[in-house]
Parts: sequence; C-alpha cells; structure tokens
Amino acid sequence: MDSATATAIQDEVAERLVFANGLLSAVRLPGGIWPRCCVWLLRTALERTVSAVLRSHDEPDTSPRTDLLTLPLYADPRIASATSRLWEALTRVANHQDYELAPTAAELRKWHTEAVRTTTALFAEVDTAAR
Repeated sequence: MDSATATAIQDEVAERLVFANGLLSAVRLPGGIWPRCCVWLLRTALERTVSAVLRSHDEPDTSPRTDLLTLPLYADPRIASATSRLWEALTRVANHQDYELAPTAAELRKWHTEAVRTTTALFAEVDTAAR
C-alpha cells in the first residue's frame, strides 16, 4: 500500500471517529437511531483500519472476521486481541433484534475511546510497515 492510500484511509477513519464523537456529544432525546449509527461508524472505522494494516503487508482482501484472525501476525498480539474483542462487541450490537435495547451513551463512549486508541496503535503498524 502506498503512502497516499494509507493517508486517505487514515483520514476516512478519523472522519468516522469524529462523526461518532459528534453523535455522542450532541444533545438529543432518548432512544432513536443515533446509538446504532454510532456503533456502525465505530465498527467500520475499525474494519477499515484492520484492512489497512493487512494490505500494507500485501495480504489479500478478505472478510473482517478473517482479517481479525490474521491481524496478530502483523500487530502486537495485545492490540490484535483488543481489536478483536471490540469488533465482536460492536458486531453484537450492530446485528440487533428490534426488541433488544440500544447501547447506552456510557457504553458508546467506552467503545469510542477504545476505537480511537486501537486505530491509533494499528495505524502506527501501517507506518512501520511502510518504512
């Protein structure tokens, strides 16, 4: 992956994280679709980051679940494990049933913080691979 592509992906991920933060920070009525939107933004930001790490090592494009299984080969195992746990939590909430409660603002804030920390650490892996 060339540096221009890596930068474009980093910008896209940052934009998703900023927008998710905006959803968390806005004054809103309880309920609504904003919690699910926030989850999808966080999950897709995480997926794009994991994909960028693997593409920087010339791994083929695969499903997010397969990417997460491959991630420990190229990233710190602790970061890879944290990424996988976060993705699983976000996926569980994103693939909800109508009778299930939406995540709370506190849960979303925790996941957002983890997503920022994880994507930052993973993009450091991309920068290292580019050298």
